[in-house]
Amino acid sequence: MDLIIWIIIVMIVAVLWISAFDCGRFTVSFYDFQSKKIKKPLRFVFLSDLHCKMFGFEGIFLIEKIKELSPDMILIGGDMITAHPRSSTETTERFLKNLSETGIPVFYGIGNHELRLMIYPETYGDKWEKYKKAVEKTGIRIYENDSVLIPEAGINLISFSPDKSYYKRLKKVVMEPRYIEEKTGVLDKDNFNILLAHNPAFFEAYAEYGADLILSGHVHGGLVRIPVPVSKKKRLEGAHVMRGVVSPGFRLFPRYDAGKFSSGEKTMLVSRGLGSHTIHLRVFNPAELMVIDLKP
Repeated sequence: MDLIIWIIIVMIVAVLWISAFDCGRFTVSFYDFQSKKIKKPLRFVFLSDLHCKMFGFEGIFLIEKIKELSPDMILIGGDMITAHPRSSTETTERFLKNLSETGIPVFYGIGNHELRLMIYPETYGDKWEKYKKAVEKTGIRIYENDSVLIPEAGINLISFSPDKSYYKRLKKVVMEPRYIEEKTGVLDKDNFNILLAHNPAFFEAYAEYGADLILSGHVHGGLVRIPVPVSKKKRLEGAHVMRGVVSPGFRLFPRYDAGKFSSGEKTMLVSRGLGSHTIHLRVFNPAELMVIDLKP
Protein backbone atom coordinates (compact mmCIF):
# COMPACT_ATOMS: atom_id res chain seq x y z
CA MET A 1 0.00 0.00 0.00
CA ASP A 2 2.85 2.41 0.86
CA LEU A 3 4.41 1.71 -2.54
CA ILE A 4 1.16 2.56 -4.33
CA ILE A 5 0.85 5.83 -2.39
CA TRP A 6 4.42 6.79 -3.27
CA ILE A 7 3.86 5.95 -6.95
CA ILE A 8 0.76 8.20 -6.97
CA ILE A 9 2.69 11.03 -5.27
CA VAL A 10 5.56 10.73 -7.77
CA MET A 11 3.10 10.77 -10.69
CA ILE A 12 1.33 13.88 -9.37
CA VAL A 13 4.65 15.67 -8.84
CA ALA A 14 5.80 14.68 -12.35
CA VAL A 15 2.59 15.98 -13.94
CA LEU A 16 2.83 19.27 -12.03
CA TRP A 17 6.49 19.68 -13.02
CA ILE A 18 5.78 18.97 -16.70
CA SER A 19 2.82 21.38 -16.62
CA ALA A 20 4.93 24.15 -15.06
CA PHE A 21 7.61 23.54 -17.72
CA ASP A 22 5.14 23.51 -20.64
CA CYS A 23 3.24 26.57 -19.36
CA GLY A 24 6.44 28.59 -19.31
CA ARG A 25 7.68 27.97 -22.85
CA PHE A 26 6.53 28.07 -26.45
CA THR A 27 7.57 26.16 -29.56
CA VAL A 28 7.57 27.29 -33.19
CA SER A 29 5.77 25.23 -35.86
CA PHE A 30 6.33 25.73 -39.60
CA TYR A 31 3.80 25.08 -42.38
CA ASP A 32 4.23 25.57 -46.14
CA PHE A 33 1.42 25.94 -48.68
CA GLN A 34 1.47 26.34 -52.46
CA SER A 35 -1.40 27.45 -54.66
CA LYS A 36 -1.90 28.74 -58.18
CA LYS A 37 -4.04 31.48 -56.62
CA ILE A 38 -1.07 32.94 -54.73
CA LYS A 39 0.76 35.57 -56.76
CA LYS A 40 3.81 36.14 -54.56
CA PRO A 41 5.38 34.52 -51.48
CA LEU A 42 4.27 35.77 -48.08
CA ARG A 43 5.11 34.67 -44.55
CA PHE A 44 2.59 34.95 -41.70
CA VAL A 45 2.94 34.22 -38.01
CA PHE A 46 -0.22 33.16 -36.20
CA LEU A 47 -0.91 33.90 -32.53
CA SER A 48 -3.93 32.58 -30.67
CA ASP A 49 -5.21 32.24 -27.09
CA LEU A 50 -2.62 34.39 -25.35
CA HIS A 51 -4.97 35.01 -22.39
CA CYS A 52 -2.70 37.76 -21.02
CA LYS A 53 0.23 35.33 -20.72
CA MET A 54 3.57 37.13 -21.04
CA PHE A 55 6.79 35.44 -22.13
CA GLY A 56 9.30 37.79 -20.57
CA PHE A 57 8.55 41.36 -19.52
CA GLU A 58 5.60 42.59 -21.61
CA GLY A 59 6.09 39.61 -23.94
CA ILE A 60 9.61 40.54 -25.06
CA PHE A 61 10.72 36.91 -25.68
CA LEU A 62 7.74 36.25 -27.96
CA ILE A 63 8.18 39.56 -29.79
CA GLU A 64 11.91 38.95 -30.32
CA LYS A 65 11.14 35.52 -31.79
CA ILE A 66 8.53 37.03 -34.12
CA LYS A 67 11.03 39.65 -35.31
CA GLU A 68 13.63 36.91 -35.86
CA LEU A 69 11.16 35.02 -38.08
CA SER A 70 10.68 38.12 -40.29
CA PRO A 71 7.00 37.69 -41.20
CA ASP A 72 5.21 39.91 -43.68
CA MET A 73 2.17 40.00 -41.40
CA ILE A 74 1.02 38.88 -37.94
CA LEU A 75 -2.36 37.14 -37.71
CA ILE A 76 -4.17 37.00 -34.36
CA GLY A 77 -6.84 34.35 -33.89
CA GLY A 78 -8.56 35.74 -30.80
CA ASP A 79 -8.65 35.24 -27.02
CA MET A 80 -5.73 37.55 -26.40
CA ILE A 81 -7.44 38.48 -23.13
CA THR A 82 -9.48 36.55 -20.54
CA ALA A 83 -13.10 37.48 -19.94
CA HIS A 84 -13.43 37.62 -16.16
CA PRO A 85 -14.85 40.49 -14.10
CA ARG A 86 -11.68 40.69 -12.00
CA SER A 87 -9.15 40.17 -14.80
CA SER A 88 -7.17 43.03 -16.34
CA THR A 89 -6.43 43.54 -20.02
CA GLU A 90 -3.51 45.90 -19.40
CA THR A 91 -0.72 43.34 -19.93
CA THR A 92 -2.15 42.39 -23.32
CA GLU A 93 -2.55 46.06 -24.24
CA ARG A 94 1.14 46.67 -23.50
CA PHE A 95 2.11 43.54 -25.43
CA LEU A 96 0.11 44.68 -28.47
CA LYS A 97 1.68 48.13 -28.24
CA ASN A 98 5.14 46.53 -28.33
CA LEU A 99 4.02 44.27 -31.18
CA SER A 100 2.82 47.25 -33.23
CA GLU A 101 6.17 48.96 -32.74
CA THR A 102 7.87 46.18 -34.72
CA GLY A 103 6.32 47.76 -37.83
CA ILE A 104 4.85 44.41 -38.92
CA PRO A 105 1.17 44.72 -39.99
CA VAL A 106 -1.31 42.96 -37.68
CA PHE A 107 -4.69 41.41 -38.54
CA TYR A 108 -6.60 40.77 -35.29
CA GLY A 109 -9.66 38.49 -35.36
CA ILE A 110 -11.70 37.91 -32.22
CA GLY A 111 -12.36 34.82 -30.11
CA ASN A 112 -15.01 33.90 -27.58
CA HIS A 113 -13.40 35.90 -24.76
CA GLU A 114 -13.43 39.13 -26.75
CA LEU A 115 -17.01 38.28 -27.72
CA ARG A 116 -18.02 37.86 -24.07
CA LEU A 117 -16.62 41.26 -23.12
CA MET A 118 -18.53 42.72 -26.05
CA ILE A 119 -21.98 41.21 -25.47
CA TYR A 120 -22.19 41.17 -21.66
CA PRO A 121 -21.74 44.81 -20.51
CA GLU A 122 -23.89 44.01 -17.46
CA THR A 123 -21.06 41.72 -16.30
CA TYR A 124 -17.96 43.44 -17.66
CA GLY A 125 -19.08 47.08 -17.76
CA ASP A 126 -17.19 49.16 -20.32
CA LYS A 127 -14.15 46.86 -20.33
CA TRP A 128 -14.59 45.98 -24.01
CA GLU A 129 -14.81 49.59 -25.15
CA LYS A 130 -11.73 50.51 -23.12
CA TYR A 131 -9.80 47.51 -24.43
CA LYS A 132 -10.76 48.13 -28.05
CA LYS A 133 -9.85 51.81 -27.76
CA ALA A 134 -6.46 50.95 -26.19
CA VAL A 135 -5.70 48.42 -28.94
CA GLU A 136 -6.71 50.77 -31.74
CA LYS A 137 -4.52 53.46 -30.16
CA THR A 138 -1.52 51.21 -30.93
CA GLY A 139 -2.50 51.22 -34.62
CA ILE A 140 -3.92 47.68 -34.55
CA ARG A 141 -7.49 47.24 -35.73
CA ILE A 142 -9.73 44.48 -34.37
CA TYR A 143 -11.68 42.84 -37.20
CA GLU A 144 -15.08 41.25 -36.63
CA ASN A 145 -16.72 39.55 -39.62
CA ASP A 146 -14.62 41.65 -41.92
CA SER A 147 -11.90 41.08 -44.50
CA VAL A 148 -8.72 42.55 -45.94
CA LEU A 149 -7.53 41.83 -49.48
CA ILE A 150 -3.83 41.75 -50.30
CA PRO A 151 -4.26 42.16 -54.09
CA GLU A 152 -0.58 41.96 -55.05
CA ALA A 153 -0.42 38.51 -53.42
CA GLY A 154 -3.89 37.28 -54.39
CA ILE A 155 -4.61 36.60 -50.69
CA ASN A 156 -7.80 37.52 -48.85
CA LEU A 157 -7.91 37.55 -45.02
CA ILE A 158 -11.32 37.03 -43.38
CA SER A 159 -12.16 37.34 -39.69
CA PHE A 160 -15.22 35.26 -38.77
CA SER A 161 -16.99 35.69 -35.43
CA PRO A 162 -20.12 33.60 -34.85
CA ASP A 163 -22.59 34.37 -32.10
CA LYS A 164 -22.34 32.88 -28.60
CA SER A 165 -24.50 29.84 -29.42
CA TYR A 166 -21.55 28.34 -31.32
CA TYR A 167 -19.48 28.22 -28.14
CA LYS A 168 -22.00 26.18 -26.11
CA ARG A 169 -20.61 23.62 -23.69
CA LEU A 170 -21.89 20.06 -23.52
CA LYS A 171 -24.14 20.71 -26.51
CA LYS A 172 -23.55 19.84 -30.15
CA VAL A 173 -24.36 22.71 -32.51
CA VAL A 174 -24.49 22.50 -36.32
CA MET A 175 -23.19 25.38 -38.43
CA GLU A 176 -24.36 25.91 -41.99
CA PRO A 177 -21.93 27.37 -44.58
CA ARG A 178 -24.53 29.98 -45.54
CA TYR A 179 -24.35 31.33 -41.97
CA ILE A 180 -20.67 32.16 -42.51
CA GLU A 181 -21.52 33.80 -45.84
CA GLU A 182 -24.23 35.89 -44.17
CA LYS A 183 -21.68 37.09 -41.60
CA THR A 184 -18.63 37.68 -43.81
CA GLY A 185 -19.89 37.95 -47.40
CA VAL A 186 -19.47 35.92 -50.58
CA LEU A 187 -15.93 34.71 -51.33
CA ASP A 188 -14.07 35.51 -54.51
CA LYS A 189 -12.76 32.04 -55.35
CA ASP A 190 -10.01 33.53 -57.54
CA ASN A 191 -8.22 34.62 -54.35
CA PHE A 192 -6.49 32.40 -51.82
CA ASN A 193 -8.91 32.85 -48.90
CA ILE A 194 -7.64 32.57 -45.33
CA LEU A 195 -10.40 32.35 -42.71
CA LEU A 196 -9.63 33.17 -39.08
CA ALA A 197 -12.28 31.12 -37.26
CA HIS A 198 -11.55 30.73 -33.57
CA ASN A 199 -13.51 27.53 -32.91
CA PRO A 200 -12.20 24.60 -35.01
CA ALA A 201 -15.23 22.40 -34.33
CA PHE A 202 -16.93 23.57 -37.54
CA PHE A 203 -14.17 22.69 -40.02
CA GLU A 204 -16.58 21.06 -42.46
CA ALA A 205 -18.68 24.23 -42.67
CA TYR A 206 -15.59 26.42 -43.14
CA ALA A 207 -14.34 24.17 -45.94
CA GLU A 208 -17.75 24.08 -47.67
CA TYR A 209 -17.94 27.86 -47.37
CA GLY A 210 -14.85 27.93 -49.60
CA ALA A 211 -11.94 29.00 -47.39
CA ASP A 212 -8.65 27.58 -48.67
CA LEU A 213 -6.91 27.80 -45.29
CA ILE A 214 -8.60 28.03 -41.89
CA LEU A 215 -6.71 29.19 -38.81
CA SER A 216 -8.18 28.25 -35.44
CA GLY A 217 -7.31 27.86 -31.77
CA HIS A 218 -9.70 27.74 -28.80
CA VAL A 219 -8.95 24.14 -27.73
CA HIS A 220 -5.53 24.88 -26.16
CA GLY A 221 -4.23 21.61 -27.57
CA GLY A 222 -6.61 19.66 -25.36
CA LEU A 223 -4.75 20.68 -22.14
CA VAL A 224 -3.10 17.26 -21.77
CA ARG A 225 -1.72 15.49 -24.84
CA ILE A 226 -1.17 11.76 -24.83
CA PRO A 227 -0.20 9.17 -27.48
CA VAL A 228 -3.03 7.08 -28.89
CA PRO A 229 -2.89 3.92 -31.04
CA VAL A 230 -3.00 4.81 -34.75
CA SER A 231 -2.52 2.35 -37.61
CA LYS A 232 0.15 2.96 -40.24
CA LYS A 233 -2.59 3.48 -42.85
CA LYS A 234 -4.26 6.16 -40.71
CA ARG A 235 -0.94 7.88 -40.06
CA LEU A 236 -0.27 8.06 -43.80
CA GLU A 237 -3.71 9.63 -44.19
CA GLY A 238 -2.74 12.32 -41.69
CA ALA A 239 -4.12 10.92 -38.43
CA HIS A 240 -2.41 12.31 -35.33
CA VAL A 241 -0.53 10.10 -32.89
CA MET A 242 -0.68 12.65 -30.05
CA ARG A 243 -4.21 13.67 -29.04
CA GLY A 244 -5.62 16.32 -26.72
CA VAL A 245 -7.70 14.94 -23.87
CA VAL A 246 -10.41 17.58 -23.34
CA SER A 247 -11.87 20.61 -25.16
CA PRO A 248 -13.24 23.84 -23.63
CA GLY A 249 -16.68 22.39 -24.34
CA PHE A 250 -15.81 19.51 -21.98
CA ARG A 251 -15.65 16.96 -24.79
CA LEU A 252 -13.13 14.17 -24.43
CA PHE A 253 -10.57 13.74 -27.22
CA PRO A 254 -11.89 16.52 -29.47
CA ARG A 255 -11.53 15.68 -33.15
CA TYR A 256 -9.79 18.97 -33.98
CA ASP A 257 -7.37 19.54 -31.13
CA ALA A 258 -4.09 20.79 -32.63
CA GLY A 259 -2.06 20.67 -35.83
CA LYS A 260 -3.01 20.22 -39.47
CA PHE A 261 -6.31 18.81 -40.77
CA SER A 262 -7.36 18.41 -44.40
CA SER A 263 -10.61 18.03 -46.31
CA GLY A 264 -10.00 17.70 -50.04
CA GLU A 265 -8.03 20.80 -51.04
CA LYS A 266 -9.01 22.69 -47.89
CA THR A 267 -6.76 22.80 -44.83
CA MET A 268 -7.22 23.86 -41.22
CA LEU A 269 -4.40 24.64 -38.80
CA VAL A 270 -5.31 24.54 -35.11
CA SER A 271 -2.91 26.30 -32.78
CA ARG A 272 -2.25 24.91 -29.30
CA GLY A 273 -2.39 28.54 -28.19
CA LEU A 274 0.00 30.56 -26.08
CA GLY A 275 -1.69 30.95 -22.71
CA SER A 276 -4.41 29.46 -20.54
CA HIS A 277 -7.24 30.45 -18.25
CA THR A 278 -9.26 28.92 -15.40
CA ILE A 279 -7.34 25.61 -15.50
CA HIS A 280 -3.67 26.51 -15.92
CA LEU A 281 -2.57 23.10 -17.10
CA ARG A 282 -0.40 21.96 -20.01
CA VAL A 283 1.05 18.45 -20.06
CA PHE A 284 3.14 17.40 -23.08
CA ASN A 285 1.47 20.43 -24.64
CA PRO A 286 3.73 23.50 -24.81
CA ALA A 287 2.41 26.81 -26.12
CA GLU A 288 2.75 27.35 -29.87
CA LEU A 289 3.68 30.05 -32.34
CA MET A 290 2.76 29.10 -35.91
CA VAL A 291 4.71 30.20 -39.01
CA ILE A 292 2.91 29.89 -42.34
CA ASP A 293 4.71 30.31 -45.65
CA LEU A 294 2.49 30.80 -48.70
CA LYS A 295 4.04 30.39 -52.14
CA PRO A 296 2.84 30.47 -55.76
